[in-house]
Amino acid sequence: MGEVVKVEMFAKNKKVNEAIQQQINKKLKMYEGDFKRFEQYCKQSSRIISFDALEKYLYQTIAEDKLKLSTFNRRAAGVSYYLVNQYNQFETAEQKQRIAQLRSIYNDKEHSEQKLMKGQSAKNKDEVMYEINKLDTRAKAISLVNLITACRPSEMIAIQIKHIELDNHSVSVYMQKQSQWKTKRLTLECVNTLRKYIKGYQLTDESYLVCRTDKHGNVSKDKSISDTAYRKSIHKWLGFAPYSLRKTQISSMHEAGADLPTIAKQSGHRSLETITKHYLEVNDTTVDKYL
Repeated sequence: MGEVVKVEMFAKNKKVNEAIQQQINKKLKMYEGDFKRFEQYCKQSSRIISFDALEKYLYQTIAEDKLKLSTFNRRAAGVSYYLVNQYNQFETAEQKQRIAQLRSIYNDKEHSEQKLMKGQSAKNKDEVMYEINKLDTRAKAISLVNLITACRPSEMIAIQIKHIELDNHSVSVYMQKQSQWKTKRLTLECVNTLRKYIKGYQLTDESYLVCRTDKHGNVSKDKSISDTAYRKSIHKWLGFAPYSLRKTQISSMHEAGADLPTIAKQSGHRSLETITKHYLEVNDTTVDKYL
């Protein structure tokens, strides 16, 4: 009896370990490009892959490469994750403090412009709709859903037809940043375009909204495209990044008089402060009206 319990416990522990490793592998994959650049730096400078080398690498990011604070932060996070989870190195409190001190260099006047961020700007919604209406059925349906729901690319590529309730004018979206599902509303125009798209391409409940296509336009209904491929598709169709659709919808709702909780319900934001700080800055077009 005791041997049976031991075997069961071993099997459970194995499943737990595999689940944890699977999550680690996902994050390692996400930071793979950042670590390869660090690896190349170590090779060229004859340094051992370590937290000490990471300090030198991050300093080069600031002082020599003149790269943005956002790049510094990604490199610091990505390489640190690799060193801990792939190389079994332990980051000491002193090393964390030293990297924090390097980050503070961006506060110096000499490097202050490297903190300047110019993200994707909101567009005029009427102009965006004009461009969307020129697209074919598939591209129009996908672009409309992205605009109206203000979804992030990672959320768009995870939507399946079974998540869409056409009669209820809604779609269930898994918010990766919050690790929870949110229900978002759809307009009548969006619903009608989706009906046409689903019928025309004979999509099933298990089909992905942004299903993969080959060079001949044939779709693989049960396969979604990558985040990168999705960004390229939106840029090809509309001439700008998909994040502009998110900013455009949030800005448009605000200009139409929606309060922050209403905007947050549709955009999926947990923090109202984030909406105010990052999405509701005065647009250039608004300023232009008063010049």
